[in-house]
Amino acid sequence: MKNARTGWGSRAARRFTAATCFLLLLGTIGAKPATAPVASHAARVKTVTLAVRHRVFKTFSDVQTVTPQKEFPVGDSDFSARVIRYVPDFAMDLKSGKVISRSSEPKNPAFQIIVREKKVPQDTTWAFLNLPPHFGRKSMLAFKITRIDFLGAPPVLADTTAVAPPAAAAGSKP
Repeated sequence: MKNARTGWGSRAARRFTAATCFLLLLGTIGAKPATAPVASHAARVKTVTLAVRHRVFKTFSDVQTVTPQKEFPVGDSDFSARVIRYVPDFAMDLKSGKVISRSSEPKNPAFQIIVREKKVPQDTTWAFLNLPPHFGRKSMLAFKITRIDFLGAPPVLADTTAVAPPAAAAGSKP
């Protein structure tokens, strides 16, 4: 039930909203919002490679290389998805709450994805290049960009460097 004073539901819903806003706004700190949204990168997106995770089935993972605006299956499940929007330098205009692009260069690229289950729309979510995948309130699937291929421009790859745990010294027990 909604709180009459705030318009928000439960405490968990408020925490979720705060966490989601943090992820979406992460790239906007210190940025000046663009005056108008930029429609696309100077080079058009040819394909995007997405890593997919499932909320309930933790061992489920899928990787799909897809063409924007084309429906694609998610694993061997009843889910399918479609990339519906590309934002080269994702940010949010804090006054209007709308997604904008600060430039036409892929500095903080994001793709908006619509997810369907048995052909029925279930959710719309965002995939980011160097942020962990996140689940929306209703989402069963989370997406992360691993590679973007452009027509006439070099590809953009996710940062795969991670700090590895220190190796055990030779002869020592783990």
